[in-house]
Amino acid sequence: MAVYHEYIIIGAGPAGLQMGYFMEKDKADYLILEGSSRPGNFFTTQPRHRKLISINKVHNPFPEKEFNMRHDWNSLLCDDDTLRFTKYTEELFPNADVLVRYLNDFAHKNNLNIIYQTYINNITKVQSAKSGEDRFKLTSKEGKEYECRVLLMATGARKEIRPDIPGIELADSYTQHSIDRNEYRGKLVGILGRGNSAFEVADHLAGHAAVIHIFGQKPAKFAWDTHFVGDLRAVNNNILDMYQLKSMHSFILFDVLGLKKMDNGKLEVEVTTPCLHMDPPGFFRTAYSLDKVITCTGFQYVDLGVFSDACKPATKKNGKFPVLKDNWESENVPNMFYIGTAMQSRDRKAASGFIHGFRYNIRTLYHLLRERYNAVPYPTTELQRDALTISKYIIARVSVCASLYQMQGFLCDVLIIPEEAGKKPRYYEDLPLDYVLSNDYFNSQTHMFITVLKFTFDRFGDFGKIATNWGQMPNYLKPECQAFLRPIISYYNKGKYVGEQAGNESLLLRFDVKGFRGTNPNLNANRFGNFINQQTNISPGASYNVNFYTDEEDYKQFFVPLTEEQKKRLPPEYYDVTGCKPATMFLKEEEEN
Repeated sequence: MAVYHEYIIIGAGPAGLQMGYFMEKDKADYLILEGSSRPGNFFTTQPRHRKLISINKVHNPFPEKEFNMRHDWNSLLCDDDTLRFTKYTEELFPNADVLVRYLNDFAHKNNLNIIYQTYINNITKVQSAKSGEDRFKLTSKEGKEYECRVLLMATGARKEIRPDIPGIELADSYTQHSIDRNEYRGKLVGILGRGNSAFEVADHLAGHAAVIHIFGQKPAKFAWDTHFVGDLRAVNNNILDMYQLKSMHSFILFDVLGLKKMDNGKLEVEVTTPCLHMDPPGFFRTAYSLDKVITCTGFQYVDLGVFSDACKPATKKNGKFPVLKDNWESENVPNMFYIGTAMQSRDRKAASGFIHGFRYNIRTLYHLLRERYNAVPYPTTELQRDALTISKYIIARVSVCASLYQMQGFLCDVLIIPEEAGKKPRYYEDLPLDYVLSNDYFNSQTHMFITVLKFTFDRFGDFGKIATNWGQMPNYLKPECQAFLRPIISYYNKGKYVGEQAGNESLLLRFDVKGFRGTNPNLNANRFGNFINQQTNISPGASYNVNFYTDEEDYKQFFVPLTEEQKKRLPPEYYDVTGCKPATMFLKEEEEN
């Protein structure tokens, strides 16, 4: 007889443990199946050079535990304060061995229901003889059978991607290459890839290899420009510094066509690159003679080989990601959900591919699962029917919460204000924005407000794409013309977008305190209060002070207008740019007499 549980989670990595924690806490009928002998087994060998790029910032200026989770990127959500990753090390970028120890403690201290050394190699659909409902049947390599109503795939990175080119078997892979620097001493090394793993390897070898060529088909994307944590991080990009200072190593935009083993033992690497800047335009082809080649071209997050045709999930990006609905359910296999790094299938702008992002996705999904399968309503908060009280609640939340901060523009809070005067507003936290916008219940509401934390650098064109352009004060008098992460509340009437109100930026992402001396501490709450009242009139006649300074005398003291002579030295972009002007402009140098 197959062992039955309502929920089965495959994988005891961070995602499986996080979902297991919520299941265990509520005594749900669940089981975690793990192929290895321990939790977090992936991190016993990966990342290859052992340094995590997830921030572990222990010391922060505010006391709230929730606020400090914004800067603790490795902890799982848990009521036990001893299970905070920041208790394990103060290293900003810790060694992965610490994460392995942390995950082991998390699993055991929370008494999670895990069966180890159970590798599932076949998944199919069957019908329950008793209820007639569809179930998933899981068979392990050892021949054990399990059945469940809901299947949660927490399998993480399943397979390393290797380019489909001739001779690729001659190259070492990211997960298997030697990390002994002495093996590369004085050697010519080629690295395929343009992400963090490629630059991580190059950085590790930079002092020993004679020459390193990183072959990237397209330019690297920098996290400091894109604000996406998965793009190239500064902690890994020393090789670019060396390249631009002409210190032998390089990052070059060549596409590798194939590898050959030469008689002298070296590898001939044939490459090509478009030269559209030449006259006539064309493709340049050449070959490099190298001692070592390492592929760092990412992972697949789906192993289709374990699924029968009855429940094979749809994939995209050449099989790299599962195709998921807005609630992380497989698009074509009902009741199968992907959790963990595969959640980035729906999100390539926030942090769904990392612990500090998917821990919040998983909490949200847990509540959605319990609502759908166990009739447990999604948790909400009832608020007073007053515009300013509501807006203060929103500002207090966005000033502290880590979920909207980490999952910027992806997770949102939803405020529903009933039309009936006697009914209180209801507040939902941490729902996927796409889920809300496609949900019949939310789209039927007369007064719906959606709150997100969001970057808006795109409002500044090409200027907004360069991180070092942003160092001066933003235009605090025009919140719509600011760029950094800040709260934006949008109003929908029966599913139709009506308008939005942005809050002011804050250097420390606290919107509930004064930004500077003399400024109005209630500015953001008052702005949101006016916006809510304008749309609903729930506080008739009310109007709240939205002046940046508390009074006119403060404005005169802290803001000094340009003199007439200084106005003559305004830069051209002051006149050329309409709408939102760049936040970094300087007066032209005075002309010499």
